Amino acid sequence: MGGNIIEDLKRLVFTPGPSGFEDLVRELVVKRLEDLGFSPKVDELGNVLLLPGGGSVELLLAAHMDELGFVITGISDDGLLSFRKLGGIDDRILPGQHVMLILDDGSLVDGVIGLTPPHLQLDRSEQDRAPRWYELKIDVGASSREEAEAMGIRPLTPAVFKKHWSTLGQGNIVASRGFDDRVGVALLLEIARKISEGSVSGEGVALAWTVQEEVGLRGAFYVGSKINASTVIAVDTMACCHPAITGSAKPGRGPIIRALDNQHITPRWLVKSIVQSASNAGVKVQFASAGGTTDAAAFQRAGIPSAAVGIPLKYTHTTAEMLHIRDALEALKLLEGVIDSIPKGAIA
Repeated sequence: MGGNIIEDLKRLVFTPGPSGFEDLVRELVVKRLEDLGFSPKVDELGNVLLLPGGGSVELLLAAHMDELGFVITGISDDGLLSFRKLGGIDDRILPGQHVMLILDDGSLVDGVIGLTPPHLQLDRSEQDRAPRWYELKIDVGASSREEAEAMGIRPLTPAVFKKHWSTLGQGNIVASRGFDDRVGVALLLEIARKISEGSVSGEGVALAWTVQEEVGLRGAFYVGSKINASTVIAVDTMACCHPAITGSAKPGRGPIIRALDNQHITPRWLVKSIVQSASNAGVKVQFASAGGTTDAAAFQRAGIPSAAVGIPLKYTHTTAEMLHIRDALEALKLLEGVIDSIPKGAIA
């Protein structure tokens, strides 16, 4: 079971889909759901919604499909590309990165974010600071604007970091870019599979794969405004670890109940309910406050009580996010327990 989830996760990670340009990831999700015999709905913003049991929705599980990325803003006469960031990317990690541009037909063009080498830096103070994103360019090997355009590149062409995949430790840790939140996407697909085969109940359950989380929770806001759900659990990752913010939480010790973050506080009754679900499922959970936020904040603003379950990641929002496989597998067990334990129809 674990191997299948990790293979699905790897495929999702290597499918590019920055905020606002989630098309390829959405196609993968929809096809997987259709292969399971479901008829998912895609709304006007691009969110994917599945109501496997029909009827009223007592519990909505949500995970976001989008990832950090870039959008091309211009092409200079020498073929270099200016860009802006999509999502919270630290400028310090940009120089020297490999990227992939996503063309209108879904094909990919490789590029790199260049930096003046020390041999050519006339002002040595340049080495003492990280360049800002707007000082950098993407180089796709074109020598002119016309050559770049002939490659299919235009303003508003999206791009992502090029992905690598490393297996670390004793094979129980993986590192890549995009676990935030393709791990949540993979877990919800696994829940859908279990519902399709009857090992998990779909009664009163809905699943949502949202868009544009990294640029303001926009997809979740839209879903929250349309769906009448009793409660929502956002399945996401959590930046770990800083003792002043995340306390004693550690990767490898199980999923985390994100009790509060910069924009969201989970109702205490819902925390207790999830804890009871975890106990029933034999899952040991961690508790933490967190930086940033998740789709849970958007659903709560829409008037739906919400919580966030976080899979701890080291080096979040870099090209080397580190995930303990056990944390993802335990999160799956927790979600199954939540579906089974939260009293449907009794949550106001």
